[in-house]
Amino acid sequence: MQIQRLSLVTVSLVLALSFAACSFHSTAKHFNGRVGMNGEHVYVRSTTNVGFNFGIVLKLFGATDMDSMVDQMTASIAEEGGDHVRIIETSTENYWYGFPPFTWILTPVITTVSADYRPTTEAWQKDRADDLEAAKAAKK
Repeated sequence: MQIQRLSLVTVSLVLALSFAACSFHSTAKHFNGRVGMNGEHVYVRSTTNVGFNFGIVLKLFGATDMDSMVDQMTASIAEEGGDHVRIIETSTENYWYGFPPFTWILTPVITTVSADYRPTTEAWQKDRADDLEAAKAAKK
């Protein structure tokens, strides 16, 4: 009976942690008609993943390494038809020191990648038209 309870707790913990590993995405599209460094319109995308490592360094849940993060971000940019990606900033924070000794076993990791990219002409024109409509509505 006690072994069943222990395995139920273990399975519940694993399921809870797998749902806890998640990603947050945001895209900045509004630059007041300004252009990027090369004279092209740019968007800035930031992706943050929250995951868990086992024993501080072994990846357990979530995309906590930089290679996975860049791959995930560029895949979503490619789906939109964006091109010419430039990584602006990356960061990885391993919270092994959060609540020792628990976080020495199950370590939360937050990884963030920010990049700018050139959107498709159609996407930029649509967003620009939406901005102009919002500006007209605000004036009324």
